[in-house]
Amino acid sequence: MSIKEGVGFSQQVDRHRDELLAQFHRQGYLVLRNVLDADQIEVLKQGVLAAFDEPDDGYGSIIRVQMFERDPIFEDMVDFPGVIDLLEAILGTNCHLCAQAAAKTSPGNTIGEWHVDDDVRFPLPSGYELPPEIPMPCTGVHLIYYLVDVPLELGPTQLVPGSHRSGFEPAPYEEPSYKGQGPVSAVGRAGDLVFYHHAVWHRGGPNSAGTRVTLHAAYGSRFIAQRFYPFMNYRLPTEILERSSPRRRRLYGLHPRGDD
Repeated sequence: MSIKEGVGFSQQVDRHRDELLAQFHRQGYLVLRNVLDADQIEVLKQGVLAAFDEPDDGYGSIIRVQMFERDPIFEDMVDFPGVIDLLEAILGTNCHLCAQAAAKTSPGNTIGEWHVDDDVRFPLPSGYELPPEIPMPCTGVHLIYYLVDVPLELGPTQLVPGSHRSGFEPAPYEEPSYKGQGPVSAVGRAGDLVFYHHAVWHRGGPNSAGTRVTLHAAYGSRFIAQRFYPFMNYRLPTEILERSSPRRRRLYGLHPRGDD
């Protein structure tokens, strides 16, 4: 079963594009509401739960990778309307998918250390910062689709606004603060999307209530390496490439020759 196009969300992105991009560059993340409708949420959630009925694929009990290989419903999320337009506005139209995974977490097994999702590619000396009119360069964007409601007690993603501009990583086990701003909890409903700069400080919040089910994806600029397991020996299944549009083929990594 295919995901229906998110026309309503795509139209909202078109109307508010400049505002969304300015907010992203200022605070390092967006919490986008009602990206998925009820049918989309249910089909994705069932696909994720089915993946967790299969054996551990080497990433531990809470992660399943290469979701686009498991069911065509996840292929449709690679270039989801509206979301992909924001991604390309930030990363350029030669960006690609770096990873697509699912997570199922419960009390005691969330990813609770403060971290960034890639190297800090634009480090700054202590005491220095970019002028506010200059956005911090962005070479990677990460997405978390909530497939269940995520109130505070279920451990929503926590982020520190503006921390992508710090030029350094947070201490993993200390309560972070950047320019006087502490963490914000991205509480949300099923169908919401947390969309963030790879260098923003974040973690999974403490989960005290039950099972949190999410779909994740990472996108990078053309020169950023993809992370499809087993990495150097990975080959995209031929049938996936054959049924993909030109845009989706490029997002899987089939770039024009000489495109750097």
